[in-house]
Amino acid sequence: MTTSQVLQHLYSLDTSSPDFLRCLHFLMWNDEEERYLISLQGSELARLVDFLDEVRPLPLALCSFMK
Repeated sequence: MTTSQVLQHLYSLDTSSPDFLRCLHFLMWNDEEERYLISLQGSELARLVDFLDEVRPLPLALCSFMK
């Protein structure tokens, strides 16, 4: 799955979905090689920033789980 496809899937998820964190993690991991996110500009970048701005902070217990 390309980073662009993962990002579109992430947008389709509710931030409270159990799959949201996995998808967000996969997005970042997948993009380490593809470097798609760093090329975002204009409205695409604004959409990602606005979307992530709406995500609530993770409870501390979940942060520990992700490590």
